[in-house]
Amino acid sequence: MPVLNLDKGKLEVKNKAENTAELIIFGEISSNRWSNSDVLPSDINDLLSEIAENDALDIYINSPGGSVFAGIAIYNMLARHKGHKRVFVEGYAASIASLIAMVGDEIIIPENAYLMIHKAWGFSMGNADDLREIADMYERFDNTIANAYMTRAKDGRTLDEFLNLMKAETWFNGFEAQDYFNVILGEENKMVACLDGDLHKNYKLPQEFLLKNMTKTKIETKDEAIETLEVNNTNKLKAKLNLLINL
Repeated sequence: MPVLNLDKGKLEVKNKAENTAELIIFGEISSNRWSNSDVLPSDINDLLSEIAENDALDIYINSPGGSVFAGIAIYNMLARHKGHKRVFVEGYAASIASLIAMVGDEIIIPENAYLMIHKAWGFSMGNADDLREIADMYERFDNTIANAYMTRAKDGRTLDEFLNLMKAETWFNGFEAQDYFNVILGEENKMVACLDGDLHKNYKLPQEFLLKNMTKTKIETKDEAIETLEVNNTNKLKAKLNLLINL
């Protein structure tokens, strides 16, 4: 049985049944390992090499997103896998993790789980010419990601519409996601998957998401939840300031 455990099973592939494997992505998407829970393209590549190319694959996601390049690489690797792919959004597939979710031939999301989409952002430096070039590059990333959303979009939805939703930073619960994506509304989980990973402090988090997921501390308002997130994530965010591109 091919299994890789990282930080209590944050990322693992295992045989679930005959001709079916299970991939669990419960961590941040990264090109470098900052913590044991980070999910790297090299991890996915190694794990996929342990299963047959036609095996069905059930992919479980609970992730805040992370690196654009790492996320696109993971998406492409999973897209090349020939077996039928089912994606289950357990708690949230935010940012570039929402792109990875689009790889599913079936995407199952409960009403109380979330997809979040937004424009690429990052830390940059340079002169005016450098920054204009970087801005153009970010716009290319946005188009690449929006095109991936279009592969699972409902009929009638347009690329420009997804670009506008990304600009607004949009959170879809499972019920709302049905209006934009070809997803299956799963059975609501009474215990939502615990908030795990670095949600950027500027994310426009829906209040119901925050109050459901901040389970270890008594949280009564959205402001209190955001303050708790900022305190919990400060050290990791500081450590990642040298990442030039994140989503």
